[in-house]
Amino acid sequence: MADQKFIQAVLESTAFDKNGDKVGKVGQLFVDSNSGEPTFVAVNTGLFGRNSSLVPLAGAKLNNEELHVAHTKDEISDAPNISDTDEGLEPEEEERLYKHYGLTTQDSAQTQTSDRGNTAQAGTAAGTGAAAGTAAGTAGRREETAKKTSAETKKTADTSGKKAATSDDGSVIRSEEQLNVNKEKVASGRARLRKYVVEDTETVEVPVSREEVKVEREKLSPEEAKKLGNTRIGEENADVVLHEEQVNVDKETVPVEKINLNKETVTDKQKVSEDLKKERVEFQDETKDGKK
Repeated sequence: MADQKFIQAVLESTAFDKNGDKVGKVGQLFVDSNSGEPTFVAVNTGLFGRNSSLVPLAGAKLNNEELHVAHTKDEISDAPNISDTDEGLEPEEEERLYKHYGLTTQDSAQTQTSDRGNTAQAGTAAGTGAAAGTAAGTAGRREETAKKTSAETKKTADTSGKKAATSDDGSVIRSEEQLNVNKEKVASGRARLRKYVVEDTETVEVPVSREEVKVEREKLSPEEAKKLGNTRIGEENADVVLHEEQVNVDKETVPVEKINLNKETVTDKQKVSEDLKKERVEFQDETKDGKK
């Protein structure tokens, strides 16, 4: 039978898979109803530990506050869901779990533990003879379970990690679950700036000038006529070149604006809810006459 120090150490530990990845906090520990040896732990998984998966302790190692199990995180997440474990595990449920993890009932006696950082064999598996006795006891328990069809694995601790115990002075320790909420920073999206080209039509009025012909007649004075002398009557042409302004359009690219992408932190309030278990204590009179 495992000692209470080992049980308490397991209940206060965090489970890691065979690759060293964190799985979650240990919430419950189950022991064999006949040998008293630990067989399974319930590990809290999912967001805020809302889900729970049962993991065999066969091949597990406890180093300080880290419980390293012999299975991967995916195997643990895909384990059969056992909803009601308040009264322990039924034989059929144990078989389903062993089959999922590829174990046999004999493997349940091979739990590895560590006390103060040193790895040692747990429970009755301390020596060759003791290990054989454990395997025989396990086989006998299976035979007895098949006959009675109601043998079960008893739970020794609640999900708060505290062991309820009674003492000789008639007192009892009451435990209850407390909600611990942690936060972690995760990537929620990605933002980027992207430039693209659009075309607009811009109309500008530009004043332009042009030359036009204006005919002016001026009578000659006698002096001017005398200077010109005798002239012949005939045809004569006079040409004048006219000018006008034309609009020439040219485009150039110039910087007009600088746009920055900055981040700011805003705080919202999010409500989380969780069902918590607590123990109640009631008085039962077991005297013969029933008087209190």
